[in-house]
Amino acid sequence: MTATQDLTALYAEIQHFYARQMQLMDGRDFEAFAATFTEDGEFSHTPGQLARTRAGIVAELREFHRRFAQDPVVRRHWFNMIVAEPQPDGSVRTTYYAQVINTRPGADAQVGPSCVVTDVLVRADGALLNQSRQVRQDRLLLAH
Repeated sequence: MTATQDLTALYAEIQHFYARQMQLMDGRDFEAFAATFTEDGEFSHTPGQLARTRAGIVAELREFHRRFAQDPVVRRHWFNMIVAEPQPDGSVRTTYYAQVINTRPGADAQVGPSCVVTDVLVRADGALLNQSRQVRQDRLLLAH
């Protein structure tokens, strides 16, 4: 296999990883979503909030989604424009755009936050896992 074929295979694997991961999030299976992170993983999706460890990620997501308890909303996360950069230590740094689409009964879908996301992905037992994720909302990037 050539280096280009290796990168192409890695890119397809990353896209599949993200598709599975975000379907877990959108289905509110927070335990399974957190299991896509390393045990000591870090997840920062809300400004000023940093969840550490799988248990911490689950707790953060439950708390975040309490605001939707009485809101019949379906949320879908869309990732695109993924740049995957293999690192010398074997990890992969990815940077990509993310949008959240919110749909409520009887209403048109609404675009939620537009974001830039940076991940560090590592391998454990041959599978990709998130070691860290930092989400930066575009609206906050413009405030500087």
